[in-house]
Amino acid sequence: MRILLAAAAIAMAGPVFGDEVADLIAGTITECRGCDLRGANFKKADLTGVDLSGANLDEASFHRAKLRGANLTGVSAEATNFNLADLTQAEMANGSFAFAMFYGAQMSGVDLSGADLTEARMQTARLTSAKLQGAVLDSVRLMEAVANNADFSDTSVRRGNLNGARLGRNRFDGASIFNSGFVKADVSRASFAGAEITITDFYAADMRGADLTGAKLTGNRFTSAVTVGVDFDLATTKGNFMADGRVED
Repeated sequence: MRILLAAAAIAMAGPVFGDEVADLIAGTITECRGCDLRGANFKKADLTGVDLSGANLDEASFHRAKLRGANLTGVSAEATNFNLADLTQAEMANGSFAFAMFYGAQMSGVDLSGADLTEARMQTARLTSAKLQGAVLDSVRLMEAVANNADFSDTSVRRGNLNGARLGRNRFDGASIFNSGFVKADVSRASFAGAEITITDFYAADMRGADLTGAKLTGNRFTSAVTVGVDFDLATTKGNFMADGRVED
């Protein structure tokens, strides 16, 4: 009886990988749906097309791993290391990626719709044509990221840092953006239709041709921004620092 109780205590103490990690790395298996892979090391592994949907990947390492076309739908990957990983066209919708690291990751065409990216570190990541509709990006770090043609519609971006990011032709329609930074970012021809943008810094941003139809702009800084082709009259504005130096009432 004591042996059985001891074995049960060990089993409850933390994740039990079995052979799943080794088999995934070796390519012996290509799916591990709902598996408990907390803290697993997949550094530099080729996991192209694997199905890890619903898995627990908290604090695991996918540093420089290949996850092209992988299914990570609904995973928990909090504080997980995806730095320099190849996540091109990966399915990551509705996953929890709070505090995860994506520094320099290749994420073109990734589906992160409905995902929680609170305090995710995504500096210099490439998110061209990514889908992030309805994602939570509060306190996200996207400095110098490349995310042209991406869809950020209906996202929450509170205290986010997108300074220097390339966000041309993006959709921020219906987004809620508060106290965030777009300093020197490229948002040319981006759409902010119906977005609510408050106390956010667009200093020296490239906003040429941006669409502000129906947006609500309050207390933002547009000082030195390039606003050629931007019609602020299409938005509801109050208390903004405008590109020409004016301060609204």
